[in-house]
Amino acid sequence: MLETFDVGFDEHDHPFQPALAVDEMAVVRLALGLLFDSGGISRFLNALPHTPSRPRLGQFLGLQELLADAAQPDQVLRQLTARRGEVGRFDGRFGPPLDDSLQQFASHVGLSTTEQRLLGLATLLHLRPCLAKLASKGFGEVDAVGLVKICAPLLSTSEKEMRAALAPTGILLRSGLMTIQRDERRKLHEHYELLPGVIEALCTGGDEIGILLARWVTPASAPTLTLRDYPHLCQPVGLARKTLKACLRRNTIGTNLLLYGPPGSGKTELARALAATLGMALYAVPCADEQGDPLDGAKRLRAYRLAQNVLARREGAIVLFDEVEDVLPTRLSINLGNSDLTKGWINESLETNPLPTIWVCNGLAGFDEAYLRRFTQVIEVGLPPLSVRKRMITYRTRTLSVSADWCARAAAHPGLSPALLCQAVRTVATAGYRRVSDREAALDTLLNASLNAIGEGCLPSRNPVDALAYLPDCLNADQDLDALVRGLQRDPRGRLCLIGPPGTGKTAFGAYVARKIKRPVLFKRASDLLSPFLGGSEQRIAAMFKEASQSGSALLLDEADSFLRDRRSARQSWEVTQVNEFLVQLETFDGLFIASTNLFESFDSAALRRFDLKIRFDYLRPEQAWPLFKATLRQSGSRLTQPAIWQNRLAALDGLTPGTFATVMRRQRLTQEPLMPQRLLDALVAELTAVQQALVRPIGFMADL
Repeated sequence: MLETFDVGFDEHDHPFQPALAVDEMAVVRLALGLLFDSGGISRFLNALPHTPSRPRLGQFLGLQELLADAAQPDQVLRQLTARRGEVGRFDGRFGPPLDDSLQQFASHVGLSTTEQRLLGLATLLHLRPCLAKLASKGFGEVDAVGLVKICAPLLSTSEKEMRAALAPTGILLRSGLMTIQRDERRKLHEHYELLPGVIEALCTGGDEIGILLARWVTPASAPTLTLRDYPHLCQPVGLARKTLKACLRRNTIGTNLLLYGPPGSGKTELARALAATLGMALYAVPCADEQGDPLDGAKRLRAYRLAQNVLARREGAIVLFDEVEDVLPTRLSINLGNSDLTKGWINESLETNPLPTIWVCNGLAGFDEAYLRRFTQVIEVGLPPLSVRKRMITYRTRTLSVSADWCARAAAHPGLSPALLCQAVRTVATAGYRRVSDREAALDTLLNASLNAIGEGCLPSRNPVDALAYLPDCLNADQDLDALVRGLQRDPRGRLCLIGPPGTGKTAFGAYVARKIKRPVLFKRASDLLSPFLGGSEQRIAAMFKEASQSGSALLLDEADSFLRDRRSARQSWEVTQVNEFLVQLETFDGLFIASTNLFESFDSAALRRFDLKIRFDYLRPEQAWPLFKATLRQSGSRLTQPAIWQNRLAALDGLTPGTFATVMRRQRLTQEPLMPQRLLDALVAELTAVQQALVRPIGFMADL
């Protein structure tokens, strides 16, 4: 059964009213051309008996009497032929307003005459429902081949030129102004989809076209950082700078840089800084429309194509495509509005884009290898290393006048990104705190909340005022530590494993070595590396070694036994893969790695072979405990009388460690009692007794026996 041709010719069907934008006779010529030139007359005449709205159709064509209900098909054909003789064929002109607008678009994008006419036809099919319905009655649903056969004679052009205009490689489609639905048979008007705002701009002309282009081709914001803020990326950024400069000088096509890394690591700022240092204008593909609503991947890709075509006529332009993971990885053929935007289309775009493009994303999960191979350069923009974080934090907080101690604490957190810091500084600056301590407390609150929310943990706590002074001579090691430090000062590379009971100064010695060789410290605990997700711990282990390499830091790992346990005792596969990953990374690490452990006996044999030195730290000898005894009293403000007596009494104690004295110092802060020699000695005895009792205390069901 033929579809009922019941169209209401209400020009208000489109939300925009272009009363003056189109020559109505041009619309009639197109309608009659669809019937006579494109071959839709037979199907149209067959549908007339089933068309209840013939009088309105006649009104549209200027044949009110001749399309009355009583008129027969042969009468209608004679009158349509006569009407065609009166109005003539469509000569490619839509009327001054629309024609002028099409010429303006052509000057910006480079459309051919055929592409201009095709864009005008698509506009009228959207604006005049009567024209669209007449086409649907004359042809029904057509495929991509049918589009060529219908549109070529209608628009007075050859089929070859029409195929070129409708091809995915044609400027009209590549510009993103229009897309063609090629994947299935559709009605004529349903095949064409115009970029939002194009119809209004075409019908209004003038400044509206410039406004439309500015909406989809947006200048990027000015950078707030410079390339000096990325010293850890000096080599790849330097190469990217030379590549972009050469590309712009030689007009090289297919230049694409990919910047990826965790959120807040400064990828977009790096793109802006690159463009600024080259003196080039950077244009960003928008993420939201003019109402602030997010754009889907299809519209963003179309905006990108439009930017490439428009900006290709301007010198010194670079395109920025941010948050590209929402478009490229797995959604290319989903809701794109154009079946040509497939893997092949993306690959071709990466090879033929006239303007260099900087693509930015947070990760490469799901990216097809075919895309990655086509990028000119891929740069991982990780979170800044310690030295860069220190400089960045000092600079960003200069208006708040925070203390150097706070800056050092904040810099010690490897997960603190530039974005988090800048946001917190802006918030605290607007709060109007007067005291520095209040500003620092507010920064702690904001940053800790954000860091916890993304699973990065809190900032390091303040250095306690009751911390015991570090005395390197008060370490009971089985190696000459002074000679070791001198050797590392000459060549700061090595893998050290510090073994011994808790509190014997292993971790403190690692930090001391880093200070002596003037290297920043990257300190990690097992909790920093363990992940609940499969493969997550291995990724964190690799990231730890990479960060230490990039920043030139001494890498200190506490509780190393958590990752280097004997694989023969593993019960789960991930226990083995963690050890494997750690050993592989350790083997290739060319810096200083210092691991400390209390459970050396559980180490994997392969791990033991990878350490250059295994240094055992033991309990203090009497001559080592005595300087710590005097230093503890001195820090607490007490005087020492009759030193020989107290030295002899201290020598009778076994099992003392630097950690024992540090614990007593912290206890004194809580009790606020004067730490006299006798009280200090009693506290040391009490601490030793508590530790010894804990070592022999039964556990589990044996505790009740």
